[in-house]
Amino acid sequence: MDKAVKAGVVDAIAKDKATVVDEAAQMALSRPPAPISKRPVSQANRFKALGGALDMALVQASNQAKGMIAPEAIITCVRAACSSMSFQEGLKVEAKEFTKLLFSVQSAALRHLFFAERLAQKVPGNKAAPGPMAKVGIVGAGLMGGGIAMCCAEVGMKVTLLDIDQANLERGMGVIKKNYARSVERKSKTQAQMDKYMSLITPASEYSALAQCDIVVEAVFENMDLKKKIFASLDAVCKPGCVLASNTSRLNIDAIASVTKRPQDVIGCHFFSPANVMRLLENVRGTKTSPGTIATAMAFGTKIKKVTCLVGNCDGFIANRVMGVSGAGEMLNRGVMPHQIDGASEAYGMRMGPIRMYDLVGLDLFGRERANSGAANPAKHAFDAMYAAKRFGQKNGKGFYKYDEKLRCTRDPEAEAIIEGIWKNIGEAPKNLSEEEIVDKLYLPVVNEGFKCLEEGMASRPSDIDVCCVFGYNWPRYRGGPMQWATAVGLPKVLEKLEAMGLKPAELLKECVKNNWRLNSKDFVKRIDQAWSGRWSKL
Repeated sequence: MDKAVKAGVVDAIAKDKATVVDEAAQMALSRPPAPISKRPVSQANRFKALGGALDMALVQASNQAKGMIAPEAIITCVRAACSSMSFQEGLKVEAKEFTKLLFSVQSAALRHLFFAERLAQKVPGNKAAPGPMAKVGIVGAGLMGGGIAMCCAEVGMKVTLLDIDQANLERGMGVIKKNYARSVERKSKTQAQMDKYMSLITPASEYSALAQCDIVVEAVFENMDLKKKIFASLDAVCKPGCVLASNTSRLNIDAIASVTKRPQDVIGCHFFSPANVMRLLENVRGTKTSPGTIATAMAFGTKIKKVTCLVGNCDGFIANRVMGVSGAGEMLNRGVMPHQIDGASEAYGMRMGPIRMYDLVGLDLFGRERANSGAANPAKHAFDAMYAAKRFGQKNGKGFYKYDEKLRCTRDPEAEAIIEGIWKNIGEAPKNLSEEEIVDKLYLPVVNEGFKCLEEGMASRPSDIDVCCVFGYNWPRYRGGPMQWATAVGLPKVLEKLEAMGLKPAELLKECVKNNWRLNSKDFVKRIDQAWSGRWSKL
């Protein structure tokens, strides 16, 4: 703060929070009026502007906020202030830039997302009060379980971290401690905070340790039999009314609940990895999940500072389901190289293109499952071919790209030769698509799947789908999410493009175009409310 005073950013620092208004009033009355229009820009700042400082700032802004138009507008205003313009002339520049931003597509998208984030926390018609949340149990001490435990401890909840494998438990507690130690080293947390958080996490290897928990989150790997076994154990030891939550990313919540005598207490709590970093929490309602359980799960998400959204029980829920139909894999097999796909995606605003993301997650995760099931076809499928060539992504330095010791990626002729071989096998020629064509093939299927989620009653409003994609998959905020992007493109145009791509449009999308509905039209909202309430019992 002292630096801010010296730099002239602020005039003074209040001595006491309780008297800040009185101190501000006294300061204002003790000084002569100093209107902004009379304050000269310092010669030092004018020289910096002439010397290229604002040009450097523009480069930095374009790197840190790719695709956003506001930073350039701000720099234009600062440039005007540092020029020979009069104050009134500078105001005209500012008004012009402000008006341009105000009526831009990006402004509409950001305003949409601001309200969508807050609306997502609200469950229409649910008047149930949340239950207690003082004590939470986490089953599974892996990266996901440890991340969830950190989220809970950091808001003061008492956490019992359970793993029946003692070695896994010790390893998990060690990882949590290392994560906090790294934060202390970076000065983002103090040692006192670290000590407090660690004191709130109690390791355990017996299910009986969860007997007094108010909510228990299962966070083991995706295996239905294992999850059923865990929920049967939780049913036997947890107190009545305890919320039993599964962190599954796509498995059927009703099937998990079926092994308990209290399906009304079972809900999905789908965190995104790493759980202590990613902000989205999808709460997944089953057919028997009670209003009270839903209310507690939503309040739990808010308490641990997540953007929380209630979704329906379907394969992949919302974020994984809609993003899972992206056209990346199809394009790879049909004549488009990885760098072309990723380049278009990142120009659109994604932090990382889909092919680079596959390399990051690990191609062996997809390939092994397909190979073991007998579904793999390396001669005709790029992902299968990479797995067969033992190209697993970043973890072994080669996937669709090659990686150096610092995990910097470059194009790899060997990988591209494999892809070209697949094209030859299936009779495809290389395609030189524009960025717009690639973006359409990547993300219009996502929009289409979003409409299907709405018509099936798996999402209660289009903005919830946007929230899930922005906070679960880092969809660019200034696009507002897939449904808001579809609004900007125009629903008739979206329908036309989907049909031209040979994809079957969702019936709800066709209904919107036929009736000239927008996503905030009264009739559309009524139609969505009917789909949601028709799928689920009234709260």
